[in-house]
Amino acid sequence: MHVLNHVSFSPLMRSVGRRLIAPFYHAVSDQPLPHIRHLYAHKSIRAFEADLDFLLKHYEPIDFHQLGALQPKKNKPRMLLSFDDGLTEFWDPIAPMLLRKGVPAICFLNSAFIDNRALFFRYKASLIIDAFENQHLERTARVYLLGKGYTHISSLKTWLLSLRYHEQSLLDELAAVLGIDFSQFLARQQPYLTTIQIESLIQKGFHFGAHSIDHPEYRWLSLEEQLRQTVGSIEYISNRFGLGYRLFSFPFTDYGVEKKFFDFMLNDKKAAEYTFGCAGLKTDVHPNHIQRIPMENGSETAEQTLKRTFLYFWLKLPLGKNRIQRQ
Repeated sequence: MHVLNHVSFSPLMRSVGRRLIAPFYHAVSDQPLPHIRHLYAHKSIRAFEADLDFLLKHYEPIDFHQLGALQPKKNKPRMLLSFDDGLTEFWDPIAPMLLRKGVPAICFLNSAFIDNRALFFRYKASLIIDAFENQHLERTARVYLLGKGYTHISSLKTWLLSLRYHEQSLLDELAAVLGIDFSQFLARQQPYLTTIQIESLIQKGFHFGAHSIDHPEYRWLSLEEQLRQTVGSIEYISNRFGLGYRLFSFPFTDYGVEKKFFDFMLNDKKAAEYTFGCAGLKTDVHPNHIQRIPMENGSETAEQTLKRTFLYFWLKLPLGKNRIQRQ
């Protein structure tokens, strides 16, 4: 990061010629979040506010209704801010800070997790790893897995974090052996937004979109299952909260998703107004599919993350790698 600190931001920002960026986050908290801490480093309240202040210095915040509007070159470039997973931290402290600073945002929800009815499988893995560290349960886990035929796991943490969506039953089995109760965690911790909170946030002007039913990685799904997860979550959220719009952000990544998915969602059936990925400054096969910039990168500030993103853009430009090609 030392090199980035010596790069001037404004000239670099202007050099890439992008009039819109779409930064996104998940959670903001000063408290330890055991379901997240082994997956990524969320921002503290102070760090997030510093990010916001930096972004507002250089960008005009907009909501998604303004995406199609032309913007005079003399004005600031724009930013569309969003948050994935529908976590309770969007209710507090994120939303109050955004309201105070006049920043609109989209919050993307997994329809199966609203009201804390179920838990994302990667959050389950993080909770198990946390139990290893705090309750010294790794030996018990190894004995159980050895009995199940897993004889070559050198690092339980790495193995747990490598499990895919279709393998999540292993997490439930292991949790039962270790005495970890995910239902109790959901009831006590309430990691997700509730219906009442979502309705209140809508009244305050925030927008909501879908993030799939239960957060699979799309490249491992058939097209049929991709569309079921997408359309099902959009319809549930749109109908449940009386939304007059349809938005969707990919869980994990849109890497490997074929063009026919976007043709269905954005062209043929117009099942969504906009869809969102997380590949940075890249352009894509459809103008209404917008790539966002992940802002939770260890201890990086917003300034450092954007500088790195812009420099990466320039490095890829001669190779023609700033546009995603889909089959």
